[in-house]
Amino acid sequence: MVAGLGAPLWLLLTAPRLGYEGGSALYALGLLVVYPPFVSPDRRRGVVAAVLAALLAAPVALLRPDALVVLAVVPLVLGVVRGAVLFPRPLARTLAYEMVFAFASLLVVAILYEPGLFGVTLSAWGFWLVQAGHALVPGDRAVNESETDPFERAHAAALAILDRRSV
Repeated sequence: MVAGLGAPLWLLLTAPRLGYEGGSALYALGLLVVYPPFVSPDRRRGVVAAVLAALLAAPVALLRPDALVVLAVVPLVLGVVRGAVLFPRPLARTLAYEMVFAFASLLVVAILYEPGLFGVTLSAWGFWLVQAGHALVPGDRAVNESETDPFERAHAAALAILDRRSV
């Protein structure tokens, strides 16, 4: 949501110098670096993910490709950062989730993108709206006390009683 709100201001500031395509490409790459600390479960992982995103996005920024090429690279970098640092999961599951989100977000961008203030803003908003669906992906569940094996609980209770009697 914030990504879509920041796009018009960014484009109004950068479009005279870079054009709408160059401004939107730089905006998308910049959001890659800003995104990880906000969604990270802890500060250290957020910083590591932001540094990794910056390292992966820097060569793309230096080549200055057009906006659609950058918007095709962004889900790849985002998938690597999320899958490797922010929310590590088994490789096959990570690839499946990230491919679904990449395809869906690129489809939204392809439909909404036009080089101009409104088109770039709408496509940035749509891209990050689809990527926000990652929060709905099930993660590793923490084992609650009630989810442990009942025999294990009974065994632990019996050991606790025996320990109290031996004192």
